[in-house]
Amino acid sequence: MLPGRTLEFVGAKHVLALTRSENSMPHSYTVMICVSPGKFPPVLFLTLQEDKGVLGPIVKRAMYKTRNLHVIASTSGKMTEQLLIEWCEKVFFPHMHHYCIFLAEFWPTFADEDVVEEIKPGELEYEIITIPPKVTSQIQPLDVLCFRMYKGYFRKISNWIFLNDQPGQVHHRDLIIKLHSLIYQQFTSPRFQNLIEQGWHLSGYINKSFTSVNPTEFSFDGLTGHCDHDSCSRSLLLKFGWCKAPLCFHHFRERYHFCKMYLP
Repeated sequence: MLPGRTLEFVGAKHVLALTRSENSMPHSYTVMICVSPGKFPPVLFLTLQEDKGVLGPIVKRAMYKTRNLHVIASTSGKMTEQLLIEWCEKVFFPHMHHYCIFLAEFWPTFADEDVVEEIKPGELEYEIITIPPKVTSQIQPLDVLCFRMYKGYFRKISNWIFLNDQPGQVHHRDLIIKLHSLIYQQFTSPRFQNLIEQGWHLSGYINKSFTSVNPTEFSFDGLTGHCDHDSCSRSLLLKFGWCKAPLCFHHFRERYHFCKMYLP
């Protein structure tokens, strides 16, 4: 989610960088986003990197609990075949009915179709279509439009944390969980529904074009005024995608503003 680069004059032989935690730099995690039918499911699958590949009992007890994330771990922070099975069971299949065509990227994790067939509900007719290699950025609807906006949204907030020297550190487990829970909640707003349809259009699957709202532009551009909470004089961070409330970082993240009241 964060670019691994910094700026220096052309020709510089040594480029210095500042980080709050050197140990956090090689760590990664995977956000597994899917859509069906034309909307985001209620739960987002998040794979964290843990040395032992599991979330221990102490970590599970202390970890921040959210209603819209299914959080799991692997040694690499990436999806494995076993985690794909868990994703299918916990996130994917519970929201599929009668017939499902799964448009999947060319990814080794998705290669073993028999494993998925074994765990799918008996009444569900299921077919997987794999996108050929090297064309994902052209014909995968989420890759064409939504992924870039989701990453940009996260980067806006994380950069704001750095620039304003906030106490939260974006590599910490609880902050990662909180931010992705809140950002994913933003993207499920009816305000951004046409993003998904437009992604299918830009990928060449449908002819009709849709007018869509960019979540990052809506939330961060042209912010004026004060935080929506009484007597709060903190700097604004964003405008919430559901209720349009202008919020500071404290009332967005610390108070966990998980609003589902939609104001057009």
